[in-house]
Amino acid sequence: MTITVTNQKPAVLDALHTISCTGDYDPMPAVQKVLIDPLLEPLNPSAPASITDGSGKDITADVQGLILRCLGDSMDPNAEKTAKELLGQTMVNYDQGTPLPVGELFAVQAGQRNKWPAPSARVLYTAQNDVIPAAKGLLAGSADESAFFASVAYAYHPNTLGFWFQSSAAFDGFKIWLSQQVQSMAGANIMPPDTLRLLNDFANLSLKGLTESLLLRKDDSDGNEEFSFARLVIRMLMNYVEQQRKQTSTGQPPAVIDTGIMPFTLGELFCPRSLVLVNVEAHARATSTKVTTEWNLINQSLASPVKVVSNASLSKLTSLPRAAAKAAAMGAKQQPGQPGSRSAQVKFRKQPPSKLDLFKDITRVLRRMGKVNKSQNIYRTTKTTFLKANRRNPDDFNKPGRITSVQYMPDLHIYIDTSGSISEENYQEAVLMLIRIAKKLNVNLYFNSFSHILSQETLLKVENKSTRQIWQEFRKVPKVTGGTQFKQVWDYINASPKRKRQLSLMITDFEWSPPSRREEHPANLYYAPCSAMDWKYMVRSAEDYANAMQHIDASIRQKLLGMVI
Repeated sequence: MTITVTNQKPAVLDALHTISCTGDYDPMPAVQKVLIDPLLEPLNPSAPASITDGSGKDITADVQGLILRCLGDSMDPNAEKTAKELLGQTMVNYDQGTPLPVGELFAVQAGQRNKWPAPSARVLYTAQNDVIPAAKGLLAGSADESAFFASVAYAYHPNTLGFWFQSSAAFDGFKIWLSQQVQSMAGANIMPPDTLRLLNDFANLSLKGLTESLLLRKDDSDGNEEFSFARLVIRMLMNYVEQQRKQTSTGQPPAVIDTGIMPFTLGELFCPRSLVLVNVEAHARATSTKVTTEWNLINQSLASPVKVVSNASLSKLTSLPRAAAKAAAMGAKQQPGQPGSRSAQVKFRKQPPSKLDLFKDITRVLRRMGKVNKSQNIYRTTKTTFLKANRRNPDDFNKPGRITSVQYMPDLHIYIDTSGSISEENYQEAVLMLIRIAKKLNVNLYFNSFSHILSQETLLKVENKSTRQIWQEFRKVPKVTGGTQFKQVWDYINASPKRKRQLSLMITDFEWSPPSRREEHPANLYYAPCSAMDWKYMVRSAEDYANAMQHIDASIRQKLLGMVI
């Protein structure tokens, strides 16, 4: 869609909002004030700004709906493309070609303000080269807060709402101010006892470390009562930032703003499920390893399916992962290089892949992954050498002997989509294809079927068995039916270091919409198409899936085995 914008003043968006703590929780007025009104501010006040599509239709009234479509649970590639074109024309600092989703527009705005390229497979942001220098620049006054915010957002992409404090002393200053506000509200008897108790616990927090993170809500419908802690603490933080800005602009103390907002994603800005308080000075003094570990821990906690929010005491976001880290040292993560540079250049096949095509692709991936200590995938090599005596003529030194070495390739783990869109014929064809490939590779298979639920894991042995015998064993394995949910497979793989080192292959028709937020996609998960299906339909579905996955894994096209050339 071609967007035409006329009489609009290019906007610099400000994340500051003050949603009321009374009445029903309604973030839409704040969305209108923070996002929509600045984008529609007229250049000439005598006439309104106008936005039209390629057909000349006025879509000015649809801007809010367009932005909200980009914030749903599932990625909408068409809405993303249109919204990015709109934002590229209406904002001072926005690159409409960015691979980041619209939900991270404040991060893109901060990055563009500092003239930084968007993060990608070729552009990596790290604590050592970006976060720590930006923190030092903010402390020294040589850089503004946008550089520090962009460095953290580009390096780690946390799906949360953050507030930065210049130091632990600055956070203590906020707590003193907050205590004064709480006393006045407590005197008016308008605050629930649970909220008062949680605010008192909040006053005992310390920000001497890199961060302090809290869980506010289990979901968007939680913690929305009048004067709930989730509503009140965000309102107080926003009020404090607003007050500091006003005092600094009028020459009142503090002379320098020591608190600011870090709006990592739009959804969390207006209805935060978690809150991260960031100590800039601690980041400036810390090692790069410590900074990276801290933010990886936050992302790990955000991705955890188990979140417990209590009304009796503060719920810390990273408490469970920190306890697990103390109980047992985490194993080294094997992270093979992810090819991202060719992803935009790959083309889809015009014909379905043959068994040989898939065999070549799987073999190529296995070789790239390297060797493991132990697996079901045994690889034997034999070579002649004079270092070992000949078995038949051990006394003849002119005849070489043979050395057989045993190596182990990563296990092959198959996840077959058995949702309602997959027929019995599709399932049988996919299984028979895998059996033939497994026999050719001479490897045993780990197998799960999945729909909206995941079946139990099964090990299927193929050695010294016919295709018919293996198929009969497959038929004995219960398969699940229902809807389609890929993310449960991602979570299942990520939950086990052993499964993360396997070559995981998902056989599917690609009929699933990825989430709009960032998720951890397993590094060794690849995809292959179902057999016995219309190829044009399959390619269209796979292309839609790949386009919607760009913000999660930019190299996803190269993981579509048998589909791209």
